[in-house]
Amino acid sequence: MSIEPKAITPWIDSHCHFDFQQFDHDREQHWQFLTRMGCVGLVIPGVTANTWSTLIGGCSNKPWAYALGLHPYFIDQHEADDLLRLSIACETHHPIAIGEFGLDFVLPEETFTRQIELCQQQFQLAKTLELPVILHVRKAYDEIAAMVRRIGFKQGGIIHAFSGSLQQGEALIKLGFKLGIGGAISHGRALKLRKTVANLPLDALVLETDSPDMKPAFLAGQRNSPVSLLLLSQMVASLKDCHGDKVILASNHNLYAVMPRLKAII
Repeated sequence: MSIEPKAITPWIDSHCHFDFQQFDHDREQHWQFLTRMGCVGLVIPGVTANTWSTLIGGCSNKPWAYALGLHPYFIDQHEADDLLRLSIACETHHPIAIGEFGLDFVLPEETFTRQIELCQQQFQLAKTLELPVILHVRKAYDEIAAMVRRIGFKQGGIIHAFSGSLQQGEALIKLGFKLGIGGAISHGRALKLRKTVANLPLDALVLETDSPDMKPAFLAGQRNSPVSLLLLSQMVASLKDCHGDKVILASNHNLYAVMPRLKAII
């Protein structure tokens, strides 16, 4: 994918899975390409206990920040002692956040009870450790907001791949969350989401790619990569009637504000 020119403002992908196997064959070369395009860092959430050690090792000596969590999509892979493993890993390795975890009510209903239990447990751990969270939420924004209030969670975090209503977004912002905006806004059917993003405050948004997942419409068969953030920033800028670098600058600022440990890494 060719994107020129690079952003004037150094940029950070607030949510990607650069540890996934799709990058195994060219990870270092692709990182060098990203740096030439202005990237200064990545935030890489963990999704299963068995992948945390590889993620942590891969981020060593790089401006790649990691979070550790138990993703609802992999609910069948999580073991009974994984929450204890998460607690120990967080105390030992000091991730910037707990995540990626949350509620995915697009998944089969028989998983909901276990999802809710695991989500609550990770919120409680984040509260105890005074860490922000990175949340995966589908068809459950109201339930997540209610859980945050019930638990009394005050550390905030990021709602990854936000696709809710303006009212849901505003409620989550009031609870201390930033909203992750990525490839979903590029699709033709996303008229409502683009209108919502246009009406949300810029100081509540962070740019993300979720690469290699959540491929934007403009990639046409190519692998999704953090570099797609440059075009996504232009799309958000057009919705906000401002320059793309203003969107990137705001995203960086918002990310640092909600993830204090990031400053020591990027």
